[in-house]
Amino acid sequence: MLHRRQLTLFLPPAQGAIVEPIRQRLDPRQHAIIPAHVTLCRDDELAPWEVLHQRLANLEAFAVMLQFGEPQVLSDGCVLLRPVRGEEQYQQLRQAILGPSAKVHGAHITLLHPRNAAGVLYDVAEIASVLAGLTVTFRTIALIEQSGSEPWSVQQEYGATI
Repeated sequence: MLHRRQLTLFLPPAQGAIVEPIRQRLDPRQHAIIPAHVTLCRDDELAPWEVLHQRLANLEAFAVMLQFGEPQVLSDGCVLLRPVRGEEQYQQLRQAILGPSAKVHGAHITLLHPRNAAGVLYDVAEIASVLAGLTVTFRTIALIEQSGSEPWSVQQEYGATI
């Protein structure tokens, strides 16, 4: 059985309450397995785990503020939000965890995953009006795991409230 883990920035409740109804309507399958989030580090970036765990355990309090732009529809059917502000903070946090040679990975919130996009109807203008100016401040990092196609589960959280 496939077993994956990643580091994730979950949306706080106030912003999740805005994004989750859209995700649930557009992509109920993805909505059922993971809450709205920004992936910080993918599975293939988490080795060696002992070093990363120590960096995470020693993390000082942080706040990464991302302001998201208009929803984007990609050629594979994916609908996502990319930040228009705060990307530098996100990349700095990745470097603090993965080291200075960390690859640039674009922050985004997936509203509709491409594997679930076939046949989904939506109005981008309506989505955009609901999400206009969405700004999220992240203060914790969750280590999450998934077995097979089961829902992701939080294994540990890092970071502190400022």
